[in-house]
Amino acid sequence: MKKYISYSILAVLGLIITASCNKDFLNVVPKTNLSAETIFADSSGADIFLNAIYGAMPDAEAMPGYNYDPMEDWSDNAVNRFQWGISWVQGVARSYGPSDYNPGLYNHDYPAMPFKYDVQFANIRKTNLFIQQLNEHPDNFSASFRKTKIAEARFLRAFFYQWLYMGYGGVPLITDVLSISEQGDSVFRPRNTKAETLKFIQDECTAAAADLPNKLSTGAATRGAALALKAWTELFSGDYTDAAATYQQITDLGIYHLFPDYNAQFMAENNNNEESIWAYQHAPATKGSGRTLLFGPPPVSAAWACMQPTQNLVDAYLMKDGLPKEQSPYWDPKHPYDNRDPRFDMSIIHDGSVWQGATYNMKQGGQYARDPAQERETGYYRKKGIDERLTTATVNNDAANFVYFRYAGVLLGYAEAKIELGQIDQSVIDAIDQVRVRAGIPKLSVSYKTSSFSQSDLRDIVRRERRIELAFENRYYWDLIRWKTAESVLNKPVNGIDIVPDGAGGYNYNTVVVHPMKFFKKNYLFPVYKGWLESNPKMQAQNGGPDGWVNGQNPGY
Repeated sequence: MKKYISYSILAVLGLIITASCNKDFLNVVPKTNLSAETIFADSSGADIFLNAIYGAMPDAEAMPGYNYDPMEDWSDNAVNRFQWGISWVQGVARSYGPSDYNPGLYNHDYPAMPFKYDVQFANIRKTNLFIQQLNEHPDNFSASFRKTKIAEARFLRAFFYQWLYMGYGGVPLITDVLSISEQGDSVFRPRNTKAETLKFIQDECTAAAADLPNKLSTGAATRGAALALKAWTELFSGDYTDAAATYQQITDLGIYHLFPDYNAQFMAENNNNEESIWAYQHAPATKGSGRTLLFGPPPVSAAWACMQPTQNLVDAYLMKDGLPKEQSPYWDPKHPYDNRDPRFDMSIIHDGSVWQGATYNMKQGGQYARDPAQERETGYYRKKGIDERLTTATVNNDAANFVYFRYAGVLLGYAEAKIELGQIDQSVIDAIDQVRVRAGIPKLSVSYKTSSFSQSDLRDIVRRERRIELAFENRYYWDLIRWKTAESVLNKPVNGIDIVPDGAGGYNYNTVVVHPMKFFKKNYLFPVYKGWLESNPKMQAQNGGPDGWVNGQNPGY
């Protein structure tokens, strides 16, 4: 019988430690009647504390909360149902700056904004306290417990730093427990550079991986999770040499494989399958998933439809021969949903789709036709990962995990890194082909009738594969950021579809603008809120350097 970690211990967490979201987020002094000596008197107390840290990970499908506006909606893959959502408002204007908090950039708080500075530093200080206490009370724990649990905590600390790194670049690297009352101004630490922050994450993941078990995760960190975090951060940073090597290490572990059914892997009964490397654990009643409720289609299940796919994404889907629609003989603009990559129908509800016994009519005048006045923004709904068996009465029983890393991402990350290095060999083709064949489309050589590809061609192929394969997993915005294509892609409108009679008994499928987008070069990083900067004089004094800070702030803000 598998043993699963439960993250549903918020009441216990409240007894253990409190965290302010403002000026006290560097101060780690438990403010309750439970002392650290009591909590860390034995392994059970330490486990409860560590499980609370696991529970603080950014769960993009948590309920309750503000996850109806996730990071996917910041890209051109999807739009929020609500035009007042921050992703919509800021996607149009990009008007946020250091003074914007709430109202402003952080209206929807954490975990909708998973990189949020004060929250992640509060999480980091908890890992520091955990590590400190296990090191200061070695006699309370077995050697094997200390070794594994400290490795888990180091992984979690690196995981939290990864979000800060993606959102803000370089940040203060803190590994000790800070107390303003005991240490005074020495608690203030300057920002480390982006390069230093990357190296810290790499080193922590390497050290953690060595002491973590090589097995499928059921909630606790594993060797594969630490390596996946390391590889992703390297890929994000453009360190393709290390990324390719780390992704290869994950494959060499020999325990991860593509799940046979693309969409079924996301259902609750398949949590922690052989493709899942690292996931937030959900369970009905105690820590349920909000995926179907937040992002499923109306009207059955009382779903909110807060992640509505765009025509931009629909156009990216391949045809069944594995070619882009512009290159495929199967493409018919009068029947645009026919003969598509099977992942299209597994991921998106479109005109003519059947869901829970209902056929969706999205043609002009139809019940689900695009109509912004009714918050039907694009003419599409999300299907991927949504549980069709859940009803209005049972939707809160959704228990599907939220997956951070899975093996398909490893294969595509490995292929991308090798392509960028110009090391194009059969292993690159094989990695991409594994993902394509599982999806139900041909291998590259069959689709393109060649076994020789240029670097430019393969770059386009693997980026499109990532977009399709990982759609709605909150990856694509960060891909646009790391590819440095956001300034092009996110300065174009996000589009929907209007299906109107053509006057000859058929229909025209007209692409229409849902809303314009705006993106400035400074937006590759988010600003550090001025309240956080003003609480740290060491950061305020930082100017210039390799990251171009101005009074500790990211360039352009």
